[in-house]
Amino acid sequence: MGDIRPPGPRRLSHRARRRRDKNRRRARAARAGESILAPRHRVMMSKARVGGWLWVLCLQYFVAEAVAISGWPGPYSLSRDYISDLGAVGCGVAANGSAAMPLCSPLHAVMNASLFLQGLLIVGGTALVWSRFPKGALWTVALLLVGGSGFGVSLVGLAPEDALPGPHFLGATENFLFCNAGMAVMGVAMLRERRGMPLLGLVTFAAGIVGLLGVACLGVALVTPRAYLGLGAGGMERLVAYPFPLWIAAMGAMLLRGRGLWAQPPSGPTRQEP
Repeated sequence: MGDIRPPGPRRLSHRARRRRDKNRRRARAARAGESILAPRHRVMMSKARVGGWLWVLCLQYFVAEAVAISGWPGPYSLSRDYISDLGAVGCGVAANGSAAMPLCSPLHAVMNASLFLQGLLIVGGTALVWSRFPKGALWTVALLLVGGSGFGVSLVGLAPEDALPGPHFLGATENFLFCNAGMAVMGVAMLRERRGMPLLGLVTFAAGIVGLLGVACLGVALVTPRAYLGLGAGGMERLVAYPFPLWIAAMGAMLLRGRGLWAQPPSGPTRQEP
């Protein structure tokens, strides 16, 4: 009888070898603590950093407002005068109806350009950081409101109050409603997120609610000035307008530092950017 030898190793097909090599590469990457999707995550993080900077640059609004105020020919009151007065292209009676107060802003181009730029920063920044936020209906609604508010503020910059009052009022109303509603909804989303920061969520929610109440007061003030609650027309408007650029700049800084909900790249399927 001849020797019975065990059969030799079976040769793998080309497809099987490719699958084997791919599995080996994945195993080596896992042992090294790296993900096969790391390049994609690096691109996402890079885009998020650009978006974070765009949000931080929303602070430019305060600089532009200070510059425009410096050119005002007389005492400008943060409590009495509207923000939009700084963008008025002509000179005449104050927009708040006070015949004793002149409406004239020599540096109106600075203010209007800043408002238009502010909208671009908000919309562009939101689009770039979109994928860094958790999934879910609340997050989607919040981001749509936050990003959408940029269109209103850009319209305000393109339509000065004394040149195009209709579009100006429409843009201002859209911006005030969307940005404050966006903060309120995002605050709720943060409070519901297990990895979130309760204090940040509470502050965000409170800022949005206060802003929305301020919008309501501005609406009631069209009937009775008592709705300004002693803050004046400009003071109430600033209560509505100021918190959002401060908040969005702080959120941008958090993204740049990799803090909070956005410290690590998402481990699962990522949000699709709009």
